[in-house]
Formats: sequence, C-alpha cells, structure tokens
Amino acid sequence: MHGETFYPREVQELTLATLAVFAVIAGEYLYPFYTPSFLQLLRLLTLSFVIYVPHELAHKFIAMYFGYPARFSIVWEFFLLTLISAIPVIPIKFIAPGTVYIYTGPFIDKKTDGMISAAGPATNILLGLVGMIAGGTFAKTVMNFSGWIAFFNLLPFGPLDGRKVLAWNAGVWVALMLVSLAMVIL
Repeated sequence: MHGETFYPREVQELTLATLAVFAVIAGEYLYPFYTPSFLQLLRLLTLSFVIYVPHELAHKFIAMYFGYPARFSIVWEFFLLTLISAIPVIPIKFIAPGTVYIYTGPFIDKKTDGMISAAGPATNILLGLVGMIAGGTFAKTVMNFSGWIAFFNLLPFGPLDGRKVLAWNAGVWVALMLVSLAMVIL
C-alpha cells in the first residue's frame, strides 16, 4: 500500500458495512411504515454514513498519522450479528459490522493505542456537537446516534475502544464518556 490511502477492497467493505448499519437503523425506524419514501430512506442512509464512516476512518487515519498501516475490514461474524439485529422485532441492536485493523508489530505504547482508540468516539462526539449546534430534527438525531455510538465504543470491555482509552488516560476516558452520555440523554 505504498503511498495509497486505502487497501484494495477496503472502500467496498466499508460501504457494505455502512449498508448493514443502515439496515439496523432502517429496520428500527421504518418498521411501522410499509412504503417508506425515498426521502426517508435517503435520510437514514445519510445518518448511517455520518455516524459510522467518520468513526472508523478516524481510527485509520490517526493510526496512519502515527506511522502504522491500518485497514478497515468487515468482521463477518459481527456483520452477520449486525444484520440479524436489523430485524425489527429483535430488541437489542448491534452495530459493529467491522473494525480497523492496525498493523503495529509486536508493540504499541499505551498512549498511542489510547489516542488511536479515542479518535473514533471523539469523532462521534464532535459530529454530535455539530448536530446540537446546527439544530433541527435530523441534526438532533445525528447527535443522539453519535452519542450512542461513542458511549458504546467507550465501554471498557474486550476489544472496544474504551478499554484502551482508559488504560492510557482515565481523565480523557471520563470526559468522553460524560459528553457521549449527555448527547444520548439530550
């Protein structure tokens, strides 16, 4: 990947993952409607793109900034779980069809790992704050969904971003958690 921004098929996988996110959101919002309008579909597709793609690309580009090759890739088991959770009668929604793999070799320091991990939720928070300032129904929806995506990713468990952010800097983790939770509640 010398000098190129994206690996082969990376954009296609990111697009497919975004469509899976769209399926979850559309299944939740369009279920009561039998014939959604084109405008409804376009808004939900835009929402899906705005809350998902910048988050993943933030991880990728911050990793690349630090000199690490990074690639978005679908995680097929999670992609399937995302699609299953798109079924409207399933109450728990899972939106994690893929991840950014960072090729660090045998070692990455806590600070760099934490900063790369914080980049995704911080991007969602920034987008949510822009939505809050912009006002309007769609912008408020962007704020709420961005808050949820940031909050979920900041949970300090397993492979989620929160574990690495907390290991690097508890103050940053608390600040990001509080802002993301406020965006969800507002």
